[in-house]
Amino acid sequence: MKYGFQILNFFIFFLLTGCVTLYKPNTINSPLLKEKGDLHATAAFGLSGSGLYNIQSAYAVSDHIGIMINGMYHNSEFSSNNNSMERLNMYFGEAGGGYFSTFGKNNKGLFQCYGGMGYGSTTDKIENSTQVNPEVSAEYINVFIQPGIGHIEKNVEIAFDVRANYIRLYNINAYLYENFEWWNTDFTYYSDTTLDFVNIEPAMTLKAGGDKVKAVFQLGVILPAINSKSYFDVNSSSIFVGPLLKFAIGINYTFGKKNTGK
Repeated sequence: MKYGFQILNFFIFFLLTGCVTLYKPNTINSPLLKEKGDLHATAAFGLSGSGLYNIQSAYAVSDHIGIMINGMYHNSEFSSNNNSMERLNMYFGEAGGGYFSTFGKNNKGLFQCYGGMGYGSTTDKIENSTQVNPEVSAEYINVFIQPGIGHIEKNVEIAFDVRANYIRLYNINAYLYENFEWWNTDFTYYSDTTLDFVNIEPAMTLKAGGDKVKAVFQLGVILPAINSKSYFDVNSSSIFVGPLLKFAIGINYTFGKKNTGK
């Protein structure tokens, strides 16, 4: 039984560390701004498909124009009985703006469309006290457009957004990566290469609670649409289907006055 657990542990480590991760999407910021002066702040945990720690903010500069600033940090560590450890660190920030407008009875319907761009950097490496440590790193830019519709009540808000993400990875460096065949199973990361791909990410966002503080639940999917192979090259775990599903939970705080009707 002991050896069985050791074999299982090694298999899991080999499976995870055999898949270099250089990119994960952030959770989608669905602002649901309704009138000038609305200011929203959200902290969310990406439990599947996206980065782990997400901070979002949005502000209505007029009754129809909003801006957003979002950030993400993702890290993970996995160790095995042979003292090997994989460490992944990823940082990302983006900013954007867009248009929103209420419609329908009592202005409870909402159309919103935002766009923007961001920058990220990531490092994925193996550490072992008895051997040299391979490392893969990259930088990336992200350009997005995100139309959506929503419905707003006093204590419940729901939205459906579709984000189109263009991602370009550059400054890819692979230190000693080619020397470790057990890690080098999916793609040869030549230094100074670039990778481009486009993902479509539809998502449903639910905010429920009080006037100021609401719990946030988000469920969505990642649909690699253009150059999908490049996406799987830099996020190999997604081939197991589960990471293509996005699920996040968090908390939202609304500053200032926010009415359900005009």
